[in-house]
Formats: sequence, structure tokens, C-alpha cells
Amino acid sequence: MRVLFAVVCLALAGTAPALETARSLAAAGASRLALSRVEQLQPGDAGAPRWAEWESLRMRLLADLGRNDEALQRAARLPSGMPLASLRQCLAAAARAAVAAGQGAVARRYAARLLWQLEPDADDIRAARLLVVESHLAEGGGEPAFRAMLRFEQDYRPLARETAERFVEALLDLGMAREAVNWLASLEDGGALKLRLRLRAGLLPADQAIPPARAALAKGGGAAYWQVLADAAERSGNGALGVEALESMLQHRPDDDAARSRVLAARLWRAYAGLAQATANREHLLTGQETAWYDFATRRLGPSPFEARALFAHVARSETAGETRRSAQLRLVYSLRQSGLDRAALHLYRDAAGNPDALDPRARFLLGDIAASHRAPGLAVRLWRGLETPAGLDADAWRIRFATVQWRAGEVDEARSAMRGVLRRDAPLSPAAQAQALALARETRDAGATGPAEEILLGLLAVAGQPVRRDALSALGDLAEAAGRYPAAADYYLRAALDDDTRLADAAAIRARLAAAVNLSRAGYRRDARAQYRWLLKHSGDPTLIETARRELAQP
Repeated sequence: MRVLFAVVCLALAGTAPALETARSLAAAGASRLALSRVEQLQPGDAGAPRWAEWESLRMRLLADLGRNDEALQRAARLPSGMPLASLRQCLAAAARAAVAAGQGAVARRYAARLLWQLEPDADDIRAARLLVVESHLAEGGGEPAFRAMLRFEQDYRPLARETAERFVEALLDLGMAREAVNWLASLEDGGALKLRLRLRAGLLPADQAIPPARAALAKGGGAAYWQVLADAAERSGNGALGVEALESMLQHRPDDDAARSRVLAARLWRAYAGLAQATANREHLLTGQETAWYDFATRRLGPSPFEARALFAHVARSETAGETRRSAQLRLVYSLRQSGLDRAALHLYRDAAGNPDALDPRARFLLGDIAASHRAPGLAVRLWRGLETPAGLDADAWRIRFATVQWRAGEVDEARSAMRGVLRRDAPLSPAAQAQALALARETRDAGATGPAEEILLGLLAVAGQPVRRDALSALGDLAEAAGRYPAAADYYLRAALDDDTRLADAAAIRARLAAAVNLSRAGYRRDARAQYRWLLKHSGDPTLIETARRELAQP
């Protein structure tokens, strides 16, 4: 019995620090890392000590990370005998997940159980009631959401500013500006949301909302001021302003909010269509004559880029324009990129990646380049797959670049196969291709993929010139040393030191000689190591390195 008691105590002693570590990781914002720890260390048996605390942390992390279906599945299987504190946390996380998944009724069911059955404290009650508001908003239920907001304010007056801002923003999105005026006084004076509410409620003319919004943007104000300009454009019928505002709003959309980005992209396509039609009417451009629209757009790029992009967008979506349509796609993407709106271009064409053949190859290349630069390698792969070498690029450099985004997108086998094809050749690679291959080798090495890294580096030795070959040899030495293969490491380092026709004792040669000496010593090749230290003593001007060489040479 005493042995069993000791085992249980040890288990509890080991569990508590692990759980606290996971909580600390979550509090530090490392949600994925914390969840990984929970998945590894949470007891499998729901009856195990502290299982419920692990589960409440897991549920919170799943909701934080947007893994809503998984959170709701676990919520449906929660044991009835859980401690109240942990059960409250689990149900709150489940309600948040249901809201995010658009399941308002499910969210309200969990919130009601928390409110009426689990003896919540004041903070839990307040959070649960806000979740009820959000549950109605998730279903687009403006009227029930508004009633829930009023009841919440009645019990929590004066309303915190951030809560009032959330209520107003949600009601404006639902077209309920008149109801949102209830919280006008709670908003920050001069803030974007207050400007927007006054504009939408008819308390401020559109032409009076534009100057303060532009002034705020000029001073570094947030993207919310572009929403003010978009609303002002809509109310005043200013198509060019509407396009300008929506382009900038799309540029500033976070990458992890794909649903909202698609809605905003659809709004921008509609704004382009409206402005294009207005421009065509003014300039007497006839429907069906897309070449004339395209030519006029080209001339308007300087004086009015918003009109030009609207016309390009119209032609780019034409079903009959053929080659002109593809050229318009390219001009639209290129103009957005040149204007610093590259992410807006990517959001506009994100869904087109599923059918890349419908896009101009040049536009595909530009969009893939934007995706790669914004850490969206999967999207870049979809846009670039099957693309011929873009004009002006070396074929091998292009293949290596594509292999790099494949590697980043998790297509490891495909990337390795592509690199083998590039490196199995008789002639040297171009300097650009050599540099890109070396960069990919270092990237894979830094990610812990030593096998692919070594394969690329070995292949480079036959097709690279100096100094890339020298860098590859040094990198191979690093890999061998890290793996404890000291003779091989010394071989690579010494070859790197000697791989220079000038035989000058430059900094790279000195570093390589020192690394070779260290690894020769580790391998037991003391005589060879001493030869390297003597060379260092003769050629190095670094006092510290000279002292190191003397100390090593003094050893028996």
C-alpha cells in the first residue's frame, strides 16, 4: 500500500509542473506549442488525477487556434462528473468554438448550461452573456443580438469602451446604424468607428467624413479609417474613392481570415465593375469592345490608377476578350503590386489558384511570387505548378525556386526529386542557380532535415564554382561535425580551406583550418591537427587564435 501511495505521489509531482509549463506556454502566446505539450502529456484516462485541468486547457487552446470542430467534438464527450471549475472553462471554450463555427444555437446551449447549472462567478457570467450576443451575431440575427446587447448594458453600465466598440462594429456590419447610436457616446472622439457611425447614421455628411479620415491615415492611423472612406464613397457615389478604399482594406486584411477576405474581394470586384461602367459611359466605350477598354485603361494608369484598374478588372473577367483578357489580368496584378497593394492582388485571385490555367502565365508568376514573399508557399505552389520558365529567368534557377516553395509547402519528396534533376548535369549551374541551391540547402539544414541538405550540398560540389563550392564544403563539415563524424568533418573543412586557386589566407580559409584542426583532434589525428595549428600560427593575425594554436601545439 505504501508503495502504491508513493507511486501516486510521484505521478502527481510530475504532472503538476508539466501542466503549469503548458499553461505558461499558453499565457506567453505559444498556443500551438502548448497544445502539442497537452496532446503528449495529458492522461488518457478521464478519471486520472488532474485530467479535467488538462482538458480545460486543451479546450481553450483548440478554440484559440480555430480548431472548432475538434473542440465541439470533445465538448460533446465531456464526462458529467468533471469538477465544476474545469467544466465551466470547457463549456466557455465550446461556446466560443461554436460561435466561430457559425453554430449560434449550439453556443447558446453551452452558455445557458454554464450560466444556470454550474454556479459561475461574476467573470464567468459576464463572459457567457457576451458569448450569447456573439452567438446571435454569428447567425446574422441583428434584432436578437441588439436586445441581448441592451440587456447586457443594463446590468454592466457603464459599458467598457472595447465592449461598446464591438457592439457598434457588429451592428454597423448588419446595417443597423440607428440601433448602434445607443453607444455613440462610449466611442473614442475622432476615432474611426465614431466617424463611421456618425456617417452611417446620417449625423455627418460624406464630404465631411473624408478629410478627417484622410488626415488620420496620413498620420499613421489604422486600416479602420479606410472603412470610413469606403462608407463615404458608398453614400456619395464616388466610385474611384470606393475602389481606393477597398483595395487598401483588402491589402490590410490578415492572412488567417480567409472568409472575410473573400467577402471583401467580392466587394472590390463589384466596385471595379461599377467604376468601369461609369467610366465607359463617360468616355463612350461600347460593351463588347474590350480592346478599346484595355487601351483606354493603359492611358489612364498615370492620371487615375483606380479607373485604370477598374477597366482592367472588367476586361480580365470578360468571357470573350481572349488574349486581351489575359493581358488585362497581368496589368491588374502588376499595377496593384507597383502601388504597394500586392496582398490585395493575392486576395483578389486567391480562389483562381484552383484553376491556374484560366490565368495569364505572367500573372500566375507574379501572384506566386507575392504568395512566396508573404509566407504562403502552398498557394505559390498551386499557382506555379506546370508553369513554364518565366521570361528572363534561368531555367535551373526557376526549377530550384519552385523546389524551394514546394519544400516550404511540405512537398518534401517532390522538392528533393526536383533538386536531383537540377544537380545531375555535366555543365556548371548559373551563379543565380548556385546561390539558390545553397540557400535551400541551408534552409533544410536549419529545419533539421539533414538528409536533404547533405544531398543538395554534395550535388553542388560537382556543378558549382568557387566560392559557392567552398561554402558547400563548409556546410557539409558542419553537418558531419554535428553528427559526430569527425574525420569526415575535418575532410570537408580542409577541402574548403584549400578550395581557392589564390591560396590566400583569407578569413574563410582561417575559419575552415581551425574547424579542421578541431575535428582532426577529436578524431585522434593529432599529427594532422598540429599541422593545421602551425599553419594558423603562421598565417593568422588574430591574437586569440594565435594563443589557441600555441596552446594546442604545446600539448604532448
